[in-house]
Amino acid sequence: MEDVETTLAEAVLGLIGTRWRLNNLTFIDEEAGFIYFSAPAAANFRTNGSLQKGVAHMRGQALSIPNLQMVGNREKGLLGNPKSVGFHVFADMLEDEAVLKLAFVRDPVERFAAIYRHQFSINAKGAVSRSKLFEFLGMPETESLSMLDLAELLTEEAELKDLLVPLISQRRLIAFDLVDYDFIGRHERWDEDYVAIALELFGCETPRFDPVKDLSADPEGAKLAANVDDETRAALEVAYAEDYEMIEEIEELFPNGFAAQA
Repeated sequence: MEDVETTLAEAVLGLIGTRWRLNNLTFIDEEAGFIYFSAPAAANFRTNGSLQKGVAHMRGQALSIPNLQMVGNREKGLLGNPKSVGFHVFADMLEDEAVLKLAFVRDPVERFAAIYRHQFSINAKGAVSRSKLFEFLGMPETESLSMLDLAELLTEEAELKDLLVPLISQRRLIAFDLVDYDFIGRHERWDEDYVAIALELFGCETPRFDPVKDLSADPEGAKLAANVDDETRAALEVAYAEDYEMIEEIEELFPNGFAAQA
């Protein structure tokens, strides 16, 4: 029996891990012609909300985003995913050179610090991700797991990084080694980078969504100082070495966000 060749879409799905993950992390608009692969705490709320506002603007509509839940709500939001548009449509768009593929990435230590504060610190008791992590570790949720403790666990237990989406490397979540990206921006310079991508997609600057300004919320930890000590930073640099290698490649291959022209 002949081997059936794996399509690019199937390879991306296999790397990200599950259809649930793919559908929750991927945002698509067929009319505007883009696929956005998101990673938690890497300008994901700002980019998703702003892309929705851009699509609404393109359609001559105004879009209000009254809460964070609406940003990722597939029923109320304007952007599709592989499930809603059809996996075959996603597969075709992924291989279509006219469809713009974009992502945003962030310094791994800064990203981890934001994720830790919102989802795993003692102040996040009751958070779903924290409950799953503590159950996996066999720890009562009343205990505290320091940022250093979690960072060191990530270097020691390979399966831990695959337990929860926020702990997975950005390189894997955006399928960096598989997707032929047109644009990869930086969380740290989002204001400038998003203007560039809006001009490319919509032909003009479009309304933007900023949860800090619009909702007095900071789900990405964009305004929080990381304050990561040297020992924790060293552990995270080991745990997320592939992300640092990816960012070095991005700086070379994506000057100003856009793919360098050969």
